[in-house]
Amino acid sequence: MTEDQIREYLKGRGCPEAVWRGGSERLVRNWEHFVTEIENGYCPNCLIQEYWNDLDTRELIHDIGCDDKVADLDKRFAAMLTATDIKHWCEDRNSDYDFWNYGYPKNAAGYFYDDIKRYILRQS
Repeated sequence: MTEDQIREYLKGRGCPEAVWRGGSERLVRNWEHFVTEIENGYCPNCLIQEYWNDLDTRELIHDIGCDDKVADLDKRFAAMLTATDIKHWCEDRNSDYDFWNYGYPKNAAGYFYDDIKRYILRQS
């Protein structure tokens, strides 16, 4: 895809203007920021829905064919995950390319970890 095609795709998917205008570079930057945030301890006061929204960024990167641009970031993110046998996002899709939809960060804490127990580990 060209950058113009990427922008049109993102716009058609209903992404916010800042995202579709930023194209692939914006998505890659957002994924890098997210991975760094995971490594440093994802927001303990965040909701699981915010985490899932960040995972959608990675899905969009895949959709536009830019997996190669984030390969090193993916390795860093994968190293931070545990319980990678549990698919919790996009559960209805029978896929195995989307490792980011499995598991959760090893260093999860606070309300975010409570949400993980509730929605991923299915515990109260």
